[in-house]
Amino acid sequence: MADLPELINQLGSLTVLEAAELSKMLRERLERPLKRKHLSFNEGKVCDAVVRRLEAREQQVRANLRWPEQENHQHPVEVVFDLGSQLYALEHTGIERFDGHIRMEAQTEKLFAPITTALKDALGTDALFELYLPVNSLNGRKAAQLSAIQQAIIDWVKTTAPTIPKRPYPDYKGNGVGLSRRPNVPFDVALCRFEPPIVPGKHFQIRHTVDDVEKLRRDRMKAAIDKKFPKLAAWKANEGAKSILVLEQNDIQLTNPSIVADVYLPLAKAREDRPDETYLVASCMSPNWWMWPILIGDRSYDDYAKSDDPSFWEFEPSKLASLTKR
Repeated sequence: MADLPELINQLGSLTVLEAAELSKMLRERLERPLKRKHLSFNEGKVCDAVVRRLEAREQQVRANLRWPEQENHQHPVEVVFDLGSQLYALEHTGIERFDGHIRMEAQTEKLFAPITTALKDALGTDALFELYLPVNSLNGRKAAQLSAIQQAIIDWVKTTAPTIPKRPYPDYKGNGVGLSRRPNVPFDVALCRFEPPIVPGKHFQIRHTVDDVEKLRRDRMKAAIDKKFPKLAAWKANEGAKSILVLEQNDIQLTNPSIVADVYLPLAKAREDRPDETYLVASCMSPNWWMWPILIGDRSYDDYAKSDDPSFWEFEPSKLASLTKR
């Protein structure tokens, strides 16, 4: 923020009229509804990024690409290919904070938009109200039941919001309502009030509560390992392939390479069938995607971070090809 003093001086030189116009413009922009970007994975391009990294390291060009899944192979990894005389088998898996997180994000419009739409302009303009719902609490419900729960939540929030004592944002200690069960709502909810709102024009938002998130993260990683490791190990044992696993991160708010390494390494190192190389690709970064080595042979993410060797690589997604068409 080296330009902050200059920016402050420029703001201080504004006339009253200019300041009013700037305030109006910022308020309109903040109040404008944002289009939510649904989470998804980019399997094909992420695989291409890893292959490009291996090509650069080995100074070889990929050849003889095959797609075992299309061949109905017994061990259907994403793609196999040659670099020089060495065969490689590559498998991809996406990382979710917990099982069903990506599905929940994709269903956000259906699950939560009716609640947000009904409440965002119904609670006044003096405070920000945060509604806390258990993650996945609305998933998998029939339309009539979902609509009834949504309406019960809306009615409860409208009734409860005016009764909650004021407190400064973001002081999460103090008065709130919940967590507790409400009529016609089959799970615990809570509502908190912060005044004044930290962002002008934003007076309601939904947050999700997750019990034992670290256990959920480990369980999700273990499930991926149990599914992916045996396929790669079979290619290594039967075909002499180097086995490569790529983990894809698509939400920067939930995951980072350090967290992934902390969860993955103990699980992987305890298994004899672990891949030769494991990478993490963050397809949520912009404008470029980033890749980190998580476990290459016996060298871990932490080992690379402490060494003079490259510990990350960047890729322009627009220049990547979708190797798997997914």
